[in-house]
Parts: sequence; C-alpha cells; structure tokens
Amino acid sequence: MTIYLDNSATTRVRPEVVEAMLEYLNDHFGNPSSIHALGRESYKAVALARQNVAGLLGCSPTEIYFSSCGTMSNNAAILGRARFVEANDGGRHLITTSIEHPSVIGPARYLESQGWRVTCLPVDSQGLVKVADLESAITDRTSIVSIMLANNEVGSIQPIQEMGAAIERASRKHGKEIFFHTDAIQAAGKLKLDVGAMGVSALSISGHKFHAPKGVGALYLRKGVNIMPITFGGGQEKGLLPGTEGLPNIVALGTAARLAGEELDDNIARLRSLQEMLIAHLEPIEGLTLTGPRDLDKRLPGHVSVAVANAEGEALVMQLDLKGVCVSSASACHKGIIEPSHVLTALSVPCNMLKGSVRISAGRFTTREDCEKACRIMTEIFSAPKPAPAARLN
Repeated sequence: MTIYLDNSATTRVRPEVVEAMLEYLNDHFGNPSSIHALGRESYKAVALARQNVAGLLGCSPTEIYFSSCGTMSNNAAILGRARFVEANDGGRHLITTSIEHPSVIGPARYLESQGWRVTCLPVDSQGLVKVADLESAITDRTSIVSIMLANNEVGSIQPIQEMGAAIERASRKHGKEIFFHTDAIQAAGKLKLDVGAMGVSALSISGHKFHAPKGVGALYLRKGVNIMPITFGGGQEKGLLPGTEGLPNIVALGTAARLAGEELDDNIARLRSLQEMLIAHLEPIEGLTLTGPRDLDKRLPGHVSVAVANAEGEALVMQLDLKGVCVSSASACHKGIIEPSHVLTALSVPCNMLKGSVRISAGRFTTREDCEKACRIMTEIFSAPKPAPAARLN
C-alpha cells in the first residue's frame, strides 16, 4: 500500500469534486459564451464557481479571474502589471525574494533582461523575509512587489499583512500605487486567506494544491487595479486570460474552494497534529536537520522539510518509494549532476546538507497510521550510513 506524503506537489481530487465535474463533462457541456440554453447553464456554473472562489479569498466574485494554472496566474499578474507600468512610463523596479517559485523567478528574470531593475530580498535561516528589508528596498521607482505567502520547499509563511501595510505606507510616501502580488498557491485550503486584510493587489492560487484537478487556477485582482493581457484571443475573463473556459475544471475549482472554506479550521487542526507527530519522530535522527521555521505558526500546516547530512535527496526519495512512501526532494538532477535547491542555498544550509533535502507533506487523506508507518521507514533510511563525500582535488 502506498503512503502519499507529497501533497505540496499535488493532491488527490476529492470525490465530491469529481462528482461535480462529471455533470459538466457529460450533460451540461455547453460553451459558457453561447447564448442558447446549454450555454446559459454553463455560464451560471462558471458564475457560481467564481462566487465560491471569492468566498475562499474574502473578495468580490468580480475580482476573480480563472486561469489554466498557478504559473499562468503568476505570469499574468507580474508581466501584465509590467506592461501597464511600461505603457504609463512608470518606474521599472521589481522587488521579489530569493526563495520564490520558478513561475515568479522566470518573469522577474525576463523583466530584468528588458531593462528592469530587480531586487531579490534575502531571507533568514528559517526562510523568512524581514519587513524592514522590504521597506528599505522600496524607492520612488518601485512599481511591483511579488512575495510568496508560503514557500513550497520549506513551508515558511511570510508576514504578508505587515508587508502590505509597509507597501501602502510607501505608496502614500511616493504618491503612487505600488502593485503587491503574492503567490498563495501553497496556502489555499491550509491558511485563512483574506485579501483585504493582507493588503494585496493580486493573489494567485492553483486548484490541484487543494483537491481540484490539475489544469485550473485563479487570479484575484483587486477592483480598480490595472494589468494588461500577456496572451491574446477572445474576451473571456474580461480579456485578461482569454480562451474558452475549461468548464469542468472551473466547476471543480469552485467546489474545492467551497469545501476548503467550510472545513478550513478542522483541516488546519488535523494537519498541525500530523505535522507535530512527524517532527517529533524525525527530529531526533542523527545527521538530520529540520529546514524552515521551527515555530509551527510560521510554517504551513502539514508541511515538514528536512536535510540529511552527506546524502542526496533524490536517492532518499527513491529509497522511500521502494518502501511505498511518496515524498519529494528540493534538489534536482540535471544531466547527472545533483544541484542544490536555490531555496536551501538562500537559507545558508550547511554544504554537507544542501543536497540531502526531503519534503514531507500531509493532506486531507493522510491518516495518523500512515504517518506512523512512514516515520518508521524514514527513520530506517535516514539513519543508514551515508558514503563520505569525495575529496576535492586542489
């Protein structure tokens, strides 16, 4: 029997979500843009899904735009705002962090190649950004700030509300609006999301991180905030994310969002309990270090990340897989070379641990028995002798 502890990578689709999708795969399959009866039924389904997603984020349904995934939402927010800034001759300065997801790093690097100045804020040893560093980085040329709410690799939760307040103060000081985007893809369904309290201009989510299928996401864009499209076609989603709506997936996202909101408190409590148990079992292992925040209030519920000395993360993942446990590693193998994660590098993790990262993430379908069995297997594998690192030639 497989024990799935890789919910930060993707989640199993809930049966209720599958059931909701089937109706719009089989019977109510009309194009939401069509004016006939089937089209009107589909349009109503999209509107209900928009309302459900808005309920999860604490905003108006008119502020929700459906996308194909979280990556598209991040790109649409950052590059779309950059187009607006350039069209209005604004300051070409973007602030982000050293631990962002590639779907934020990529747009930032692209803008840098186009003449933008990009500031990457550092993080401390737990993966947290200091609000003071953000305040110091903002200048009269700053137009965009993009900081993820919760990190996918080490689970650190940034003080987004305090950052939003700092950006609002800076906006008043410099007499212009600074666009504040947050990647909340890991946080949906695991943290309470209130876009008004956070003070963000835009926020991205992805359905497959909270029990909807892959291939659907959403972008919150505060009313009155402008971005320009980066893809072109029809007028769907007010022209910002054009293309025929993926109706079954949108229905699925709405259903998953509604269920996540209704069960949020219970889900957080259960994931915290599993997280505490996992940490208690793993932390005593010799040569193993917990990466990311030790204070669980500053870490995603259900998320545990560790580094094992003198080990390779992908090798550990494969060994666990052979024992029926699914986890992931932050290190990546490119052309036969194990490369350490940019996130762990930013956290100044010791060299002998940089490549031995493992991420363990519980979810809705994870049981306590699963975690107990997985802990016994992980203890056996993580405690096994590791080969000494090869000596370097001078």
